[in-house]
Amino acid sequence: MNTNGEFTKGDLDVEHDMDVDCYIGEEILVSFECWFDVNSKFNINISHDEDTWLNMYGRYNPYEDTLSVECEIDRDDGSSYFDYIPTNAESQLMKDLITAKIHEAYHQTPKEFCEDAFDNGIGIGEMQ
Repeated sequence: MNTNGEFTKGDLDVEHDMDVDCYIGEEILVSFECWFDVNSKFNINISHDEDTWLNMYGRYNPYEDTLSVECEIDRDDGSSYFDYIPTNAESQLMKDLITAKIHEAYHQTPKEFCEDAFDNGIGIGEMQ
């Protein structure tokens, strides 16, 4: 993280498995691999001794250029969820990471990725 506590490129990666919400046709669903101190970033207390981890999910709409992020904290005794509102810089970083991963994996822009999935009737969980 940078000195403002914002994500940097080394803090996140986009997992290869991405989906397009074909009911909407305009949202790319992604999972982020997290490489940062969860406790300090989100002001929570996750003990490293417990079997606890953070899952971070994004919904990117390349047509409206919007991104929403949801976090899930998984524990042995259940899960809890919260929305994370990224700063403008973090949002742009995340969108850039998604765009780069789509280009690397599918040789498409995010809009082309959505259109290809929608035109081919691929639903959530089918594109990988």
